[in-house]
Amino acid sequence: MSEEELSVRLLQAEQQIRSAKLAVLLLVIVVVALCIWQAWALHRFANPHTLTLRRLNIVDEHGVARIILAAPAPEPMILGKQHHRDGPVSGLIIADATGTERGGYVTSDGDYANAMLTLDGQGTQTVLLLAEPHGETLFRIWNQDKGSLTMGVADNPYLNEHHNGELLFSAPANNPQSRDTRPMFR
Repeated sequence: MSEEELSVRLLQAEQQIRSAKLAVLLLVIVVVALCIWQAWALHRFANPHTLTLRRLNIVDEHGVARIILAAPAPEPMILGKQHHRDGPVSGLIIADATGTERGGYVTSDGDYANAMLTLDGQGTQTVLLLAEPHGETLFRIWNQDKGSLTMGVADNPYLNEHHNGELLFSAPANNPQSRDTRPMFR
């Protein structure tokens, strides 16, 4: 090879090295930028300021939904069967290991927006704390038709005790809740 050919090849090699250095530098810049962006995204994910969902299920080790936070809440599951709720609600539902709904803290989604805290047996409601939109309140504990104790405040405070469908105690006597024969949240 002549000196001139060696010079040309040396210039070409130097240009290729400069191009390779520039490509490596650009690649390093891109990788660093991606790492910074990924770290920022992970930080945002680990420290969210707002999380917007329609439903969140907390499941146990068997995949059974034990806590459901939803708007609207799903229809209740009772002993493996889907049932119909009296009206749509949104809030927090708790369930036992069988997936049976055992209570919740919800608000009615209908025209009359009650807030309710309930505790249920397997298939029957047993405790209700209800706050109506205009301030009336009701607290009721019962065991199906065997008996119930209801107290609350509407126009005035009241307390009622029922046993096997019979009114045993009412204060004040003949308050509106004592005369209401409709079943409540079976």
